[in-house]
Amino acid sequence: MKHLSILMLALLAAACKPSKEDPSSPANTVVTAPLNLHLHTYIGATEVDGYDIVYRTVDGRKLSLSMAQVFLSDIELVKFDGSTYAVKDTVLLANPAEQVYKLGNVPVGNYRTIRFKAGLLPAVNAQVPSGTGGPLNNQTMWFTTPAQTENYIFMNCSGKIDTTVAMSAADADMVAFTYKIGTDPQLKQIVMPNQTFTVQPNATGYVHMLADYSILFNGVDLLDPANLSITTAAQNSWPETGAQWPISVTVADNIVNMFRYENE
Repeated sequence: MKHLSILMLALLAAACKPSKEDPSSPANTVVTAPLNLHLHTYIGATEVDGYDIVYRTVDGRKLSLSMAQVFLSDIELVKFDGSTYAVKDTVLLANPAEQVYKLGNVPVGNYRTIRFKAGLLPAVNAQVPSGTGGPLNNQTMWFTTPAQTENYIFMNCSGKIDTTVAMSAADADMVAFTYKIGTDPQLKQIVMPNQTFTVQPNATGYVHMLADYSILFNGVDLLDPANLSITTAAQNSWPETGAQWPISVTVADNIVNMFRYENE
């Protein structure tokens, strides 16, 4: 009887012990903490303090912005082993006036880098823009005509630039440009270089980056006025085989190189 009682107590103790496979047990609880993206708007080596201010690119060309907005989505944090943590259901509309963007609570630990897309995933872009609230409810980021709506603008950038070869134009002689980049083929994957950042318990972590809008003009012939205006979804269409690539493809490809870490 004594041995039976001991056996029953042992079985009872085993039944009451939390299982490591039980997701509700403390051993399986993932500790998280807030993570923010701190993103600055730049022209060359200078941070943009506001719209319609004339700055100079790294090579000395005058450039001002009157609009600089880009959707960031499909954000992933890359761990040291190469696996990723997806920041789900997060769409950011980055602009100069708002520098801090909440990514939500993520698992604490060390991360190798971050990657994301400039633009919106096809499933989101297929939706007819409407007053749904949040970043998508911004009509400056919609392709629209009086007759129909043509989905979202991924990046909306406009302003003025010195188009002279000598880069000697007066401020009053700078030429207006408008770049509205969109449509599914123009969605760009941004993979940042390795730079460790840490998310610690009971603290808000930050990823510090900047977006240099002067990069959009790399490889653009500024002497051709047609290269300074992209305003419709049709102008973002990829060409038929053998046809010349539209300027929108060049500008969209440059978006990949706009972003860098703040201390690179």
